[in-house]
Amino acid sequence: MAYIAISNFGHLSAHLNLLDLALIPIHSAIKNSHNPDLDGLCDRGEYFIGQGFIAIQTFVATAYPQTGISKLRALEVPPLVKNNLSFVAAINAGANYCKHMEEWGLRNAMERNTEALTRPALATIQTIKKLTPWDDYTCSNLLAVLLNGSERTELSLLLPLILEWQNNLMEISH
Repeated sequence: MAYIAISNFGHLSAHLNLLDLALIPIHSAIKNSHNPDLDGLCDRGEYFIGQGFIAIQTFVATAYPQTGISKLRALEVPPLVKNNLSFVAAINAGANYCKHMEEWGLRNAMERNTEALTRPALATIQTIKKLTPWDDYTCSNLLAVLLNGSERTELSLLLPLILEWQNNLMEISH
């Protein structure tokens, strides 16, 4: 069982490194742009960051079933990031946001109308709001929080936290 998770961690690491190859020049271009939003750089970065969150969510979904631990319990396993929220719960919310935000309706998303959201969508937003406001470029803002405001924005910098979560998960499953 552990072999599969270790193998998947290697795949995830390679995937995040590939996404970083796209993110690093975008981040550099944002720093040099007079209007990165108008230049489309922020949207581009948001896309790649969201895809990274989805890749991590997929890794989590393959790791916890091997331990016999429920998804809800797995989402509580440390490391914790802020407001007693686990790193993995934050990633899960970021991935769900990326995958489903378009379904919530453009007007609802632009106006941040939580009353018009379904229960799963509202739960996603409530989780994200524990770390960062629901605002433009939510995935980028979430990544900045998860990286403790580091100047570097590579998704691969999350790998130690993912490994820590996996180790904690394996430890509590024994």
